Order: sequence, then C-alpha cells, then structure tokens
Amino acid sequence: MSSRAINMKETLESLPPVWHEDVLPLIRDIISKDTGRIFILDDDPTGSQTVEDVSLLTNWTMENLLSEFNSKESATFLLTNTRAKPAQEAMRVNKDIGSLLKTVAENCGRPISVISRCDSTLRGHFPKEVDALSEAIGLNYDGLLFVPFFSEGGRYTIDDVQYVSDGLYLIPASETPFANDNAFGYISSNLCEWIEEKTEGRTKASDVESVSIKDIREGGPIKVADILTGLSNSRPCVINAADMRDLDVVALAMLRCEADGKRFLIRSAASFVRSRIGQGDHELLTREQITQSDDGGALIIVGSHVPGSTKQLEVLLELPGMNAVELNVRNVIEGGTNLLADVVMEVDRCLYSGENVVVYTSRDLVTGSDSDEYLEIGTKVTDAISEVVLNLSERPRYMISKGGMTSSNVLMNGLNVSRATVPGQVFPGVLVLKMGSESKYPDTSLVLFPGNVGGPNAMADVVNRLAPPLCVRS
Repeated sequence: MSSRAINMKETLESLPPVWHEDVLPLIRDIISKDTGRIFILDDDPTGSQTVEDVSLLTNWTMENLLSEFNSKESATFLLTNTRAKPAQEAMRVNKDIGSLLKTVAENCGRPISVISRCDSTLRGHFPKEVDALSEAIGLNYDGLLFVPFFSEGGRYTIDDVQYVSDGLYLIPASETPFANDNAFGYISSNLCEWIEEKTEGRTKASDVESVSIKDIREGGPIKVADILTGLSNSRPCVINAADMRDLDVVALAMLRCEADGKRFLIRSAASFVRSRIGQGDHELLTREQITQSDDGGALIIVGSHVPGSTKQLEVLLELPGMNAVELNVRNVIEGGTNLLADVVMEVDRCLYSGENVVVYTSRDLVTGSDSDEYLEIGTKVTDAISEVVLNLSERPRYMISKGGMTSSNVLMNGLNVSRATVPGQVFPGVLVLKMGSESKYPDTSLVLFPGNVGGPNAMADVVNRLAPPLCVRS
C-alpha cells in the first residue's frame, strides 16, 4: 500500500456537497441549437465506454467525415490508436486529422468541437499529439482543459492530484503500476507538476490554472465560467472532479464560455465526453440487445497484460467448458513456424463445436530496450492476434476483446471494421460495438473490455451474462 494513499470514503465525504442543480437539461438545450459536430480523437478504441448511441470510425475521408454531420448518433469517435504508436507517428496522425477536420468545417460551414481522449491513468503522448492537433486545426485556443477523472474506472482528481481507487483507498497515480509503463512512465501525481514534467519544463506547474472541487460545488457554473474566461494563449487548466455532476457543471460552463467566443481544446478521459454531449446515467445493455442467437461459441481475446487483466483471465479460464489457446509472445516475436496456423485451427474447431474459446498472450512481459522497441513488440503481438481473427472460418456468436492496443488492431486489421456504432455498455466502463456491413462479421457484437476496468470476476461475469438460457456457468 502506498504511504500516500488516503481513505476513499473519508476523503469523498469530506468534500463539499455536489452542485444542487441537475444541469444536464441546460447542456442539452444548448446542444439542440448547435448545428456543429463533436469529434473525439480516441487514442485507443475504448473511449466511448461511458456513452451510448455514438459512432466510431477506424478510417476517415472527407466524405466520411461530412456524412457524420447527418448521422443520428450524437457524436463521432475517430480511432487514432496513437497510444500504440511512437511519438512522431502519433503527432503525424493528429496533424493529418486536424488538417482534415479544419477543411471539413470550412467546406460545410458548420462548427466542430474536438476532444482528444486520453487514458485516465495518464499514459499517452502528451503534449506532443495535442500540440500537433492544435497546430493543424489552426485555431487560437484560449485554454487546454485537462480532465482525467473517470467515474467508471475509479479515477479521481482532488486538489490537483490524480488518484486511482482500489475500492477502499485512493492511491496517487504515480504510485501505481500505470506510472511504470515502459512507454509512458511518469513520477508526478499532482497534475500541474505532471504537465511540467511532460512538457519538459516548457510549462511550469505554477503557470497551470486549476478549477477546484470547491469552485465547482460551491460556485457552480458561474464560478467555473469565470475561471475559464480568464484563460488565454492555450493555457493548461486542470479540472478537478470526484463525481459526474462535477463534470456536468464544467461542461455547462465551458459551453456558455464558447457561446461568448472563447475556444477550448479538451484533453480528457472518457467520462467528460458523456457530460459534453449531455448524456446522463443509462441502463446497461441486456443480453438480447447484444446477441440474440443461442448458436455458436464466443471468441474472447486477451492481450492486455496489466495485473488486473491477468487476474480476470485466471478466473475466466476456470469457467467450465472454456477452451484456452495461449499465444506465446516470444515465439511471435521470433516468428515461430506454423504458430498462427495452429492457433487458427484450434479456435475454428472450438467455434464450430459451439464452444467458447479464449485466445490470450503469454503473461511474461517482453519490454525491449526502450519505449519505441516496447511499442514495436506490442505491434508485432497485436498484429499476430489480428491475423488469427482475419483467418478464422467460423463466425463467433459474439466477441470480447481485452486491452486497448489489442482491440484497436483487431478492429481494423482482423475484422476490417470501417464504421461501427456504440449502443451502450454491458458492464460499467465496458462498451459494446455493433460492427457494420463492411466488416468480417456484420452486425455481430464486439465487447471492448479496457485493460484497467473491472474486478477479478468481471470478464467471467460478462461471459455468464451473455450465455444462452440455462447455460450460465459458476
């Protein structure tokens, strides 16, 4: 246990009461009069894990983006997958999309709002990809709002410190395994200091503005708008939050400031997207909304290797009738002969027999000598998983994919998904995609399970929930 961990219950109870008014109706009223479109650049495919009825594009053209203005979904996610790419490639992707969005807005004469969706545990190419995006869009943003609070994942921002909950305690993010990420490690939990760290001193911690929980809960939208109005020259601003109502208040204040001519670029975790598009709590999807068939087996893919994912995998493998196929990471890196062909054959056998099967990467972590080599190894492994999916002959009843990098590669290269829709979630923070007609499995559901979401039983619980009647395992 971290020496700086604090009691979660006591800490949350010590905060001022949440703002007394439900401001979502006010947000929806503003949105209803807006002719623009919200585009969320998602650095892995799990960013829509808090919202419903949105679309997701894995590739984009001028025509595709223009068509999104007429879609019935409330926002569009663009899967950049930049967390799996080296910094220079991530910057290029953001620059390309930023330039395209600028052209789209000019051509259709309608405004666009842009959110750069990031990881709630502070992993990602910050500030490089945000700088590239801002420069390409060409707008003079008054402020960069940094909003890493993530309700479903137990990530809290209090007194400018990012915390990760274990259920009982709030642990400073820099004292969790996430801070030791080989590609995106860091030493600061205080977000003002973290921004100074990540900008290599270009932005000093003292120059970072902050909206406190007291500002939000005691001053409400007027106080928050007053702080945001004072931002200029792309000044970073940390948004503290410990409840979704906090983000709703901030979203309303931001929209009012924008109506008065202010411009903001958002770097946020998944929860703020929900507030920005005016959505509240919604019911989890039922089994019938995800899969209506009782025939065939499920295909579960586990690429994530964080400790929580490994615990979930262990419980999953204990389910009666669950078939297990290990993909040895070292053999993949070395190009093992016939390795993938054998995996494809076994998975097809299980699916043909109507049996569930989990394909998982070996648990020994191969890191490489530096961050770029680490990402390159990750790409080789996820490429191998995607090749397995691409070469399957049997159609699964539904799929689960665990891990952001894994899911992104499987979506684009294994399933050939170009556009999908997100009807909602099957478990808090666990989204469901309905694949489009162009995909390998049209209209089949793909459950995207982020690596850092859920307790040890979460994946097994989802499999049991989606089992045909009278087939629930214990």
